[in-house]
This record gives sequence, structure tokens and C-alpha cells, in this order.
Amino acid sequence: MKKCGENMLNLDRCALICILMGLSLLFTPSAFLFPWQNWALLIIGLTLAALCLYLLGYLQRHYRLQTFLLELGIALLALGYFQSSALHIYQQANNVTAHKATQILRIEEILHQQDYQTLMATAQTDEKAENQARIYVNWAATSQPKVGEIWQVEGKVRPLSARLNQGGFDRQQWYFAKGITAVMNVKSAVKIAEDFSWRERRFYAALANTESLSQQGLLLALGFGERAWQNSQTWQVYQKTNTAHLIAISGLHIGLAMLLGFGLARLVQITLPTTWISPYFPLFCGVAFALLYAQLAGFAMPTFRAILALLGVLLLRLWRGYCTAWQLFARVIAVLLLCDPLMLLSSSFWLSIGAVASLIVWYQIFPLRFIQWRGTPLSSMSWKVRWIFSLFHLQCGLLWLFTPIQLAIFAGFSLYGLVANFIAVPVYSFLLVPLVLFATLTNNALFSWNIANFIADFITTLLANFEQGWITLNDKTMLILTALLALLFWLSVHWFYGNSRLQKKSTRYFSFIPDCEMNPALKRRITMITMGIILFCVGRVGVQIMTEPQWRMENLDVGQGLAVLIVKNGRAVLYDTGTSWRNGSMAQSEIVPYLQRQGIILDWLILSHDDNDHSGGATTILQQFPQAKLMTASYKNYGKTDRTFCQAGEQWTWQGLIFSILSPYGTVERADNPHSCVILLSDGKHHVLFTGDADTAAEQQFVAQLPSVDVLQIGHHGSKTSTGKALIDKAKPKISVISSGRWNPWGFPHQQVLERLEKAQSAVKNTAVSGQISIGFSETGINVYSARSYFSPWFRGFIGESSK
Repeated sequence: MKKCGENMLNLDRCALICILMGLSLLFTPSAFLFPWQNWALLIIGLTLAALCLYLLGYLQRHYRLQTFLLELGIALLALGYFQSSALHIYQQANNVTAHKATQILRIEEILHQQDYQTLMATAQTDEKAENQARIYVNWAATSQPKVGEIWQVEGKVRPLSARLNQGGFDRQQWYFAKGITAVMNVKSAVKIAEDFSWRERRFYAALANTESLSQQGLLLALGFGERAWQNSQTWQVYQKTNTAHLIAISGLHIGLAMLLGFGLARLVQITLPTTWISPYFPLFCGVAFALLYAQLAGFAMPTFRAILALLGVLLLRLWRGYCTAWQLFARVIAVLLLCDPLMLLSSSFWLSIGAVASLIVWYQIFPLRFIQWRGTPLSSMSWKVRWIFSLFHLQCGLLWLFTPIQLAIFAGFSLYGLVANFIAVPVYSFLLVPLVLFATLTNNALFSWNIANFIADFITTLLANFEQGWITLNDKTMLILTALLALLFWLSVHWFYGNSRLQKKSTRYFSFIPDCEMNPALKRRITMITMGIILFCVGRVGVQIMTEPQWRMENLDVGQGLAVLIVKNGRAVLYDTGTSWRNGSMAQSEIVPYLQRQGIILDWLILSHDDNDHSGGATTILQQFPQAKLMTASYKNYGKTDRTFCQAGEQWTWQGLIFSILSPYGTVERADNPHSCVILLSDGKHHVLFTGDADTAAEQQFVAQLPSVDVLQIGHHGSKTSTGKALIDKAKPKISVISSGRWNPWGFPHQQVLERLEKAQSAVKNTAVSGQISIGFSETGINVYSARSYFSPWFRGFIGESSK
């Protein structure tokens, strides 16, 4: 048998180099993305230098230098490829300008199909297929498009833009991961053609057959990877029980399809003469079934990864070669990144490789063959007992090693995830997924969709009992928990393999008996990695504690609205809540997640006035933090009877900070812009002024009382009817913060306001450009940070024209 990598130029090092060069895309700013011509010149220069060294005879005598130069060339070539790929899509997105357009779109994917419609489509800009741009479409037309249809649409095309808060969901990164380079709001559309593929015809047949079924969205997600019809309550059940991976078609499902095809082929072989039986026939049938399932899923990114790994294993079997798990893992990742460099921006990519890496570590360190139950090896037990132990062993490994990755992406985990997976995985693996495949391919033969719906209903109802076990953790707790899990893993390895002489490690029921000693080099490597993780987590927590200012002002990016947090000692005052809409709000999507990630307790909610863009999320905030005190400028109570009214002259102290109310002078039934609650905040050294949407007439009532301020919250998102010259001249703000949406219909901030602030030499920050703006106050001064800056990674930067 050949060993993979023999007699070759160190293929594993080349794969590692490709991976490392690809990782550079995660932190490279747009200004440091270079075109392929630059890298080509570097490689030519390196080649000429190597040629000169060779002709001089120096290179022939130094083999290590040969290897170094060769690997350096490979690194430059890989880096040039990855950066050029990123630069291409970045320039394509950056060249988009806001304009009205008539486009011909082919619908590629429906993203949301319930309260509103969003989808992905390709627009052909010329006759060349490679110049087709992928567009994210907000479909406001009355018609309902289908995947595979071609429409002529009218609407407004805009560059990519998204809200950005620290630790929150980065939609702009998601856009680039999907290859999207523009956004279009469609107002009217006319269908001009249909171009349905085999998969799309199967999908619409399934859609019709499942129309009356309660779990239609779940069944379509399992069969085709389409989540637009997924019920939000059902999705929440799976997400909060750590079983959401069962719905997304990924390696598990592709592996099941492979096993199904393999098993059917083996059954067919039973009927064949012995001379006709080949070991390769079941393998090819398994791969064919896997490819069929991947085709039904539209060869989405997770299925593509699984298929590539599967084909790699098959080629090894055909070649009769051998690769370690880590060799295959690294090479598959390298090939994946070469096929699609932007895969690095997808969270599903990190979840997939994280799960695979966790299982490789788990099975290498704690293999099932080392475990005995009450002194009896598992290999001596019945297949049913071995299967149960195997499933439990696998889930324990994922719970232990995969939890830190899950925490980093989802900021939480389920206490009952182990039990939920132990119940759900077998049902999905051996009943639901095969049944959905059968129903899809046979067009509902034997009422298979109805049977699948019954099983899906049953397992979803069962999992709902574990939904309350979900725990959301703040960043510091996640880091500490990750460090503890790493330390526990290191201690376990040293306990099981602690002595040079093998020992039996026993509990009341289980025994762990290694049949070989751990390689000292492997043990050292485990020690280095685990200690590195521990030091990183502890160091990061330490840095956060040491760099924490005395108090800070967090201007959250909530689009065209306002939400400002005053944070001190882990507690906060929230000034306004941003907007709300049907079945959602900025409080739900941005504010509450930020408070939970930071571990902040809310003490006060102050609503400047009753407009939706300032108070739309008040009910959500008060439900999440019922202990918070409410202050309003009107009699509206937002479901909370005990509240305080905002009236000029009132003053109170919170966490050593002094809040002084400057306006209004009375309470009204409904507070509008002129009735905004204006507050001057001071720590004795620094002053911050919050004006809500107060207009220039309201400003005249309190401007005489103002001292010079360090930070001014610009009124009414930069409208020309607020932040008048008198206010600016009196306040002399060093920093002015505007909270607005990039594409707001009023064109805020107004040019006149910007000119006033520029004349006053005030540094202007706008959430529409910078994302979340954090201002830290301490004895040494004021520090300003923004979620989006010049040195942000290229996919997080400001895209397109800088005008409003």
C-alpha cells in the first residue's frame, strides 16, 4: 500500500501554506488587497533570483534553501490568488452606484417567503456569463417569484451596506460569502421566461405535495436545503437544543445518502453471481446517491464540502493509498479554499471544519476501543449496545470539544443538547432523511410526505421540551468556559496517559484501558495547544478588564433610529431603543443581543419621545429587563405602570454620574420631536448632551444653561431643523455623533448641519459610516472606537459611494 505523500514535494506543507495564506483574507484591509499583477512581479523576481543562485552553484549545495525558495514561491502564488479573488469581488461591489434601473434577473434562491420576500438573483450585465452579478433583492412587488424564473424588474440598485455592531451579525460579511455585490429594491416586475432545472421541478412538486403539512418548511429544508418556508418557532426549537445541524444539509446527510446507496448496492449484489461482485460497485453507488442528494440541495456550500471530502476518500481507496485523518483534513480544506476563497467568510464553514477537527481529536485521544463497560470490552457486546455506546461517545466528544466553537458563533449553548442529539440524530439518520429522499424522488409514493411530516412533528414536539435549556453567555464567561474546557481536556489526557506504564483508569461503571502509550511528541503538542488556548482566553479577559474605561458611551448602529447606552461597572442606562416593525425590532435584533454578549444589566430606560424610530423597541426591552426603571416625556407607559416623567430641572445620580434634565417643561399625551427628553450627563470632568429629536425652537429653551460639552448627540439624525448654530456655538462639542441609516429617504445628515459642525471644528462620527461608535471616558481623556474603520477587514469596510 502506498503512503499518501511519498516521493512527492511535501504536499502537506503545501496544503498548510495554502490554508495560512487563505486565512489572511480574514484581517486584510481593502487598502492592502493587491491585484494579481503585483504578485506576478514578485514571483518573477523570486524566480530570477533563484535562477541566479542556481547558475552560481550556490543553490545546488544548499537543499534547505531550495526548499525554502520553493515554498516561498508557493506562498506568494497562493497569497496572490486569494487576494486577487477578494479584490475582484470587492472592486465589483465598490463600483456599484445608487441608481434606478431596469434589470433582467434570474431567480437563484428564495431567502425569505413569509412576512416579506427576499431572494438572490443574477443579473447579466453583458453576454459573458462570467460577468453576471449576484444581487440581494428586497422584493416589494405583489407577485411571488420562483427559483428558475426570469423576470424583468424595475427598482433601485444600491451598493452593499449593513448595520455593524461589536460582536453582532455582520451582514456585509455574509453578502460577500454568498458572492453578492449589490442590493436591489424591486417595486415592479414582469415574468418573461421560465428556466427550471431538474432540481427545481422536483422542488415545486414537493412544495405542492407538502402545502397542507404542518412541517412543510422543515421537510423542504431536509430535501432541498431551502429554508425560506421554515417556521421561525420550529427553527428556534432546533437552534436552542443544539440540533439545528440536523436541518441543514451537510456532511451528516451526505454521509447518510452514501450509506443508503452503499447498502442498496450490497443488497443487489446478493442476487448476483460471485464472479460479478466487485468491492467498487457499492462505493460508486454510494457516491452516486450522495451526488444526487447534493444536487437536490443545489450544491450549497456545506454539501460541496462534504462531497469533496467524500470524493477524496474514494480516490484514496481506488488508489489504494493511505492518509492520516489530519492529512486528509488539511488537503480537503486547501482544495476547498482554492475552489472558493470566500468560503472563509461563512460561519457554516467554521462550524463544519470545527466539528470534523473535534471528532478527529476525540477519536484519536479517546477511541472507543479503549473503553470497557463493567470490565467487558465493547467489541464483545451486541451490535445494539455498541451502537448506543458509539452514539453516546460521539455526542460526548462534540459536547466537550465543539462547545467553544459553538460559543464563539452562537454565544450560547443548550444544557440538554447532549440528550436532544441522542434522541434526534437516530430518528433523522435512519427514518426522516431516507423517507424525505424517497418522497422527493418518487413524488409522494405511499404517502411518504405525510409519514415524514408525522415523524417531523413528533420529534419537533419532543425537542421543544428541551428548549428552555438554552443559556446565553457573555464574552468573558465564554472565554473563561473555553479555558476551563481546555484545561479539563489537558488534565484528562494526562490522567489517562499519565504514566509510562499503561494503567487501567476506572470509574464505577466505565474502564479506560489504552492498548498503547501516547507518543511523547503528540502529548507535547497537545500541551502546547491547550496551554495556548488557555493563555489566549485568560489574556483576553485580562486585557478587557485592564483597558476598561471608567465609563463609556455606546452608540449602537440601529439604522435610521437612535439607541445609546451609558455603561459603567457592568450596568447601563439606555437612551432610546431604535425602531420596530412587524414581528421584529432593533431591540430584539441588536440591543438585547449586545447587552447579553457584554453581560450588562440594564437599570434605566429613557425614551426621548414616542416616535417609532426612538421608542419602537421599548416593550421588548422592558420584557427582557423588567427591573429597569422607565422615564418618558409623555403619559404613554409601554406596559410599565411605575415610571418617571422627564421634566426640566430634575436631576439624579447613577453610578457616580449626574443626569440633569434640560427639557421639556411639561408632560404631554404623546411626545413628539419638540417634546424630546434632553439630558446633560456629567462625571464632574466630561459632559455629554443627549437631545433626541429636539428642534431648534426647543434648543433655544435650554441652550443658555449649557456648558461646553465633550460629546454631542446630534439631534434628529442630522436634520437641518435641529442642532442650530446657537447650540453649537454654546456647546462647542469636541465630538459629534450622528445616528442615521445610510439610505434614509430624508438625506440625513443634512449638509448644512455638517458645515456647522465643521466650522466648529467638531469631529463628526456617523453610525451609517462607522457602525457602532464607542466612546470611553477616563481620567486620562476620551478614546473613540468604531466597529468600522480604515483598518477593518476588507469585507467589513465602507462599500461604494460615500455620499448620502
